[in-house]
Amino acid sequence: MKIELKELQKTYKGGKHALKNVSLTLTSPSLIGLVGPNGAGKSTLMKLLTTNLLPSSGEILLDGIPLVKQEKKLKAGLGYLPQEFGLFENLTTTQFLDYMSALKCVDERGTKSEIDRVITLTHLQEKRGAKIRTLSGGQKQRVGIAQALLGDPRLLIFDEPTVGLDPAERVAFRKLFTDTAKRRLVILSTHIIEDVQSACDHIIILNNGEILYTGTPENLINEKNARSLEEAYMILMDGRKIA
Repeated sequence: MKIELKELQKTYKGGKHALKNVSLTLTSPSLIGLVGPNGAGKSTLMKLLTTNLLPSSGEILLDGIPLVKQEKKLKAGLGYLPQEFGLFENLTTTQFLDYMSALKCVDERGTKSEIDRVITLTHLQEKRGAKIRTLSGGQKQRVGIAQALLGDPRLLIFDEPTVGLDPAERVAFRKLFTDTAKRRLVILSTHIIEDVQSACDHIIILNNGEILYTGTPENLINEKNARSLEEAYMILMDGRKIA
């Protein structure tokens, strides 16, 4: 899979420029970290990639063809966890995942085994029969990650997936994202620099709708003569006005 962003701009009503001339090429297999402060444009970029928003100008190509011409193809192979996602509180974990499987057109003959697979990956075995309203915030976040994994999609986009997870859970899910990215394109948006440094092979840093850096974490650390990615990130951001 190859996604090309060409001079992408998004301006909201009122004149706010969420993205300004963003040009990128994203290829699989890869785990890409999307980093930046609140208001940097990360969520806008992900909504554009999932066709939940249309750009004000510029274009997105999927394998060389405009994304707007192949929305069905994109969504057939997409797993997406937005920052805010709705859960049906009166359903059990298994019932909700069964519902999401139907929406994603997972083969009915393989639905049970697919639900079992994602429940195991997200450590929800003991909560498979529990009503979603009884789950903790971290457990609900894991249900969100599980639904994104349904159907073995070739493009996975996660917006702040480790929010609400404890440190041990974050380590486990960083490994899951790394393993998953061996065969597909995974985009991980986060403000937790530790998640990016330990998991991602490529990072994109946004601020005020503009790209400040794109490349490997190691190269940024070396460029800024820093001891860690977090230090390199802070040095980079200190040179710009943070939104």
